[in-house]
Amino acid sequence: MATRKTISIRDDQEEWIQENHLSLSSFVQEKLDELIEERS
Repeated sequence: MATRKTISIRDDQEEWIQENHLSLSSFVQEKLDELIEERS
């Protein structure tokens, strides 16, 4: 199950995300997994 969250990003970040076709959801999930693993 997934929970939806809303985040704010700057305009320049949005532009970079669009130009690089980054999935923001996947990116955040991967980074959170890395932090969780590091702190376990």
